[in-house]
Amino acid sequence: MGRIASGVIVIGQATQFNSVSTGLRTGDVIHTLNRTPIESVEQLRSAAAQFKPGDPVVLRIERQGRLQYLAFEME
Repeated sequence: MGRIASGVIVIGQATQFNSVSTGLRTGDVIHTLNRTPIESVEQLRSAAAQFKPGDPVVLRIERQGRLQYLAFEME
């Protein structure tokens, strides 16, 4: 599977997401949030701001070269 060349690398706990409840890990690359392409931290913040607590969210991430989906509810 080819690697996607865009996204946001997780280097610490994101303020928009609790890394424990979402399953995000340092080094993960976030590519989409509910099918919205994410290419910058600003884009991630803007997309996350559209949700309220309890809204379902799906992140498409790359972890160690493999694409995965993480589903959770916004806090």
